[in-house]
Amino acid sequence: MSSDYLTSAEMDQLACDCFIPTVVHAGNGCRVRCTEQVLSESVGLMRVSTLGGSFRVVRTQRLAAKSTGDEMLGISVGISGNSRVRQDGQFAALSLGDAVLYQAHSVWELATEGDSETQLIKFSRDILPPGLREIDESIPRLRVHSAATKLLAHYLDQLDRSAADLTAVQRADAGQAAIALLVMALRSPDVAAPDGADPVLLDVVKAYVRAHLCEPLGAEELARRHHISVRQLYRLFERIDTTPGVYVRTQRLLAARNLLVDTKYIGLSIGRVAAMAGFANVRTFNRAFHQEFGATAGDWRQQANRTPAPSLSPA
Repeated sequence: MSSDYLTSAEMDQLACDCFIPTVVHAGNGCRVRCTEQVLSESVGLMRVSTLGGSFRVVRTQRLAAKSTGDEMLGISVGISGNSRVRQDGQFAALSLGDAVLYQAHSVWELATEGDSETQLIKFSRDILPPGLREIDESIPRLRVHSAATKLLAHYLDQLDRSAADLTAVQRADAGQAAIALLVMALRSPDVAAPDGADPVLLDVVKAYVRAHLCEPLGAEELARRHHISVRQLYRLFERIDTTPGVYVRTQRLLAARNLLVDTKYIGLSIGRVAAMAGFANVRTFNRAFHQEFGATAGDWRQQANRTPAPSLSPA
């Protein structure tokens, strides 16, 4: 979808074609931009940005009454600006870290004034764990400005900005991580953290690593990105009998191995492959590659050209 500001006709068409059809109203002087990222068949992102004036997105009683199902759900989080959501006859502010559920059979309204950004994740109900598929009773907890919803908001914001640069597999991984983070935010606060939040948070960190291999991925940076302490980060990776550093190195080596056997990159030098996988020094890469796979990167590429090998999937 184009990132240009929408015309009135384009806004109307977008609202009509949306996974939950709505009616839109843009005040004089209001400019609206909408971008969409498809992460997988079941997960997508949509960002609505407004500049000046007032803007309303309404799910009317008439539209809700015509709904034949609500397999697709949406949760919006505030990113910036002044946004409010009306549900059950009441308005609530939507600031960073707050989230609101949208369903096809519900009546609701999103209203903004001036400059604002709202991020929406849309997903299939079926991909939620069985205990959370009846999400109506769980969603009120997301309206609370909590650490979990704030982390969800930051992650969705960052994912939306970088999704276009990810491969299809990375986008699917990132979408899965977003749902895992949403599940963590939905879980009852009565659930013990080691049995509830830790596995979900570990999946989120692992997916982030796989999607950002070319970026700095030291323990301090990973902990900061996910709003946890370095000690907690190490404790998460103890669950899979490794450390953050070892996991990052392994994923970079797996990525490099796959690049070496990919015919699209056959003309790239070993140094370029190493850099694409996140290694700053080719000597360090060659040493680590040989230690991991028992062959040099060059020998591996030559062998793969003679007998193609299947790619290794990340863990």
